[in-house]
Amino acid sequence: MSNSLCALPCTDLMQSYFLYSAILALKLLALAPLASIVCNPEKVQRANISDLKNLTPFWLVAALYMTTSPDRLLAVGLLRVFVLARFVAALGYVKKLPRMAVELAFFVSFAITSYMGGKVVYTYRDAL
Repeated sequence: MSNSLCALPCTDLMQSYFLYSAILALKLLALAPLASIVCNPEKVQRANISDLKNLTPFWLVAALYMTTSPDRLLAVGLLRVFVLARFVAALGYVKKLPRMAVELAFFVSFAITSYMGGKVVYTYRDAL
């Protein structure tokens, strides 16, 4: 893909962030019509609310994290694991998954966002 399409300099890392952010946004959008299809729309609504609470800080913190020049493999790995964890968490609301798996998915996504936030604060600590 050509970088000339981006207004900002688009590194491979930023493109990965854009891709995984878009996947999460599409998942969030897909939950809305799903609520009218399933038998128990409250479960889907809870999944949607959970995503809104978790994705909003992630998008901001992950974008800031990308400015810290992280290791590419680590950063892309964190993005992939976060996306997987959010899919497991959402699936846990809609389907019968073991409670431990859903809780683990939540804590993994929380830990990734926290790590990224800590890295941003540490990197830019001199700006205090």
